[in-house]
Amino acid sequence: MEIQRQNGTLSVGGVRELTAASARALRHEVCARIEPELKTIEIDLSGSSLVDSCGLAALVSVFKAANEQNNNGGVAVLLLNPQPAVRQMLELTRLHHLFEIVERPAEPANGSPKPRHPASAAPAG
Repeated sequence: MEIQRQNGTLSVGGVRELTAASARALRHEVCARIEPELKTIEIDLSGSSLVDSCGLAALVSVFKAANEQNNNGGVAVLLLNPQPAVRQMLELTRLHHLFEIVERPAEPANGSPKPRHPASAAPAG
């Protein structure tokens, strides 16, 4: 798991399975880095094919800890690129209402974002 902080955002990457075996570490590592000026926590779930009840509890604990630390409760927790099974678990447990689910394209190796092409281009002819 990799955690980086930049401009009020805490980014968490390299999350594999989020199960009883790893949920405690995620909760501990992320909560230890929460500071009052934090605005956003981004957790990349693109590498997670499995999230169990302990993993869901860890995500909720991170949300609660972040919003308790920030007195106005204004910390957004974004779950990036969850795989279909993980997204389904979030929807079945209705946690997709608590977290913001975000689908973002992966960044190229050079670090510059991929250009976005309009999806509504008119067909030729």
